[in-house]
Amino acid sequence: MAVRVVTDSTADFPGSAVPEALTVVPLRVHFGDLELRDRVDCTDDEFVVRLTRSDAIPRTSAPPPGEFAEAYRGLLREPADQVVSIHIAERLSGTFQSARTAADLVDRDRVHVVDSRTVTMGLGFLVCDALVRAARGEPAAAIVEAVLRLRRRTGVVCLLDTLRFLERGGRVGRVQALLGGMLSIKPLAAIGRDGVMEPIGRARSRAQGRARLLEAVWAREPIEQLGVLHVANPAGAAELGAAVAARHPQLSVGIGQASPVIASHAGPGTLGICFVGTPDGG
Repeated sequence: MAVRVVTDSTADFPGSAVPEALTVVPLRVHFGDLELRDRVDCTDDEFVVRLTRSDAIPRTSAPPPGEFAEAYRGLLREPADQVVSIHIAERLSGTFQSARTAADLVDRDRVHVVDSRTVTMGLGFLVCDALVRAARGEPAAAIVEAVLRLRRRTGVVCLLDTLRFLERGGRVGRVQALLGGMLSIKPLAAIGRDGVMEPIGRARSRAQGRARLLEAVWAREPIEQLGVLHVANPAGAAELGAAVAARHPQLSVGIGQASPVIASHAGPGTLGICFVGTPDGG
């Protein structure tokens, strides 16, 4: 019996290397009639160039159920094999529902679909934990329970450089985005425990925003895992990474770039910190 782990392309991993044992199903980004499979038809850097130069407003969509079903069937090689499929928060994307539909089509008793209630490296932390447990031979039900426990301790906070891309995607009003640009407002947001992205403050400069971003993370200490993400902002991410490493020298702090799907909503310049609190940290 083997337990295999599946996720989607919004998962990020410290150092950006995707674990070999993992199956990743890509979301889609649409520029008009052009459909790109997230991280398959373009790299993260290529997408950012397209995003900043194009007048088209990108849309994102979940993978079709059939693509999940094909992946599941390919992984269920023996009668006792199982799949644990962990995905971007249901409140942020239709991906979880698409995966669940596919599980019903294939075998709902052997495919276990989990709402991570997070995204990017937060999702990556959960996936890595599941992979370790699967390699140890733990059963699928135990892996799912462990992921659900870890999910409660996982957080993502981010600092957006502009409201322009949220406005282009219809997530904030045009007047709000214009006013934010005029005042150089840098919004801060976090993914709550229910998987919803919520505003947690704003800053008038990048430096102030980075300071408040770090404060939001320090408020969740003690912490056992940390990662820094960015969208076309490696210098800002390196600075954040250095600040995190100085405070937590015992931790390995990875830095990675968010996927095209995330970049299309957040926009270039975005910085984020993903973390897992210790079990006794609240």
